Amino acid sequence: MSSPLFKPLALGIYALFFTLGLVGALVLPTFSLFLAKEIQVRPLLVGGAFAGLAIASIAYNHWIGHWSDKLADRRPLVALFCLLGSISCVVFALSRNYWLVAFTAIFLLSLSMVSFSQIMAYSLDYAEAEIPAERIPLFNAIMRAQIAFAWVAGPPVGFLLATNLGFDVSYSVAAVLYILVAISSFKLLPRLPAKQKQLAESGESLALAPLAPAVKQSLWICAIGFSLLWGVNNAYLISLPIHLKDNLQIDAQWMGWVMGTTAALEVPFMLLAGHYASRFRLISLVRCAGIAALLLYVGVYFANQLWHLFVLQICNAIFIGVLAGLGVSVIQDLMPGRSGAASGLYTNTTHVGNLLSSLMVGIVADYFGYHQVFLANVVLVFVAIWAFGKVKTSRELAAGN
Repeated sequence: MSSPLFKPLALGIYALFFTLGLVGALVLPTFSLFLAKEIQVRPLLVGGAFAGLAIASIAYNHWIGHWSDKLADRRPLVALFCLLGSISCVVFALSRNYWLVAFTAIFLLSLSMVSFSQIMAYSLDYAEAEIPAERIPLFNAIMRAQIAFAWVAGPPVGFLLATNLGFDVSYSVAAVLYILVAISSFKLLPRLPAKQKQLAESGESLALAPLAPAVKQSLWICAIGFSLLWGVNNAYLISLPIHLKDNLQIDAQWMGWVMGTTAALEVPFMLLAGHYASRFRLISLVRCAGIAALLLYVGVYFANQLWHLFVLQICNAIFIGVLAGLGVSVIQDLMPGRSGAASGLYTNTTHVGNLLSSLMVGIVADYFGYHQVFLANVVLVFVAIWAFGKVKTSRELAAGN
């Protein structure tokens, strides 16, 4: 029998993650440039749109994540949210009105992002039913590697399309990809018998026992730490294209190649993190990712040539590779059997981070310039590394009892 890591169902999950990652890689990196240069709004309004997007995504993911654990089939949710994402991209392609674009991003694009957490929840259901516990972090790392593969090509293509053919073409391509994911989800993701059995045995709801106080404490610390790390990453993505263009006089389309380089480099680090997860504490590996982030942002702050940025992507690759590869495994370890809630919580850390970064970029860049955002990142990474030192794993919590 083939390994559960590479069964047809697992391959279908990987394919959908890749395609959905490609959509995100086309839309999100260019969105700040779209607002700042195409619609020509001030940094505070750029940050406001990202902040609203993050707040709405947090609310949607929290409510839908818990509610979806009561469903036997997540696929209709995936398809619906992808269709809403397609509508959002069509609006971006056709409109140059800031308030219409911001409204669409906040209320529709944010809802489309739930498709990501629902596919992740589906994959966690599959992993808990079919994959040995010690191999789940590797499965999660392979799954998240598909996002990295998508970001190898996505940002360069997105910036090339936006700068040479226009944002209307770039966002139209993203709209088509959203529709492709919506249709493919029913073909590539069959019903999970184990999920239906679990629901049948638990009656009308999952009837999950309340989390222990010690588990809640570790989850809160994880949520804060992950939010800070995803926040500094998003602040970097928002600020670097404009920093390149305005402060270093480098064409913004180079940002796509910088991001693509990071994505290509982070895949081996992501897979290595998944491989070594059974030998080391997950949270210790995540703290190492934080150290790589410190080196990255200090380097970017002092970099004044393009080749400096390309070299620094090694640190970025370690940071994002380990964080993205193992982050959901840390949450899953503390919340077994709650795939929707776990994926919703983990995904929400990215949205809380986006909210934090949007506010930070809006304020710091408006008053001090985009260059100083990288200095603020350094401070926040120090806080995250300290916070992760307080986290206890499920095994450590059980031993303590």
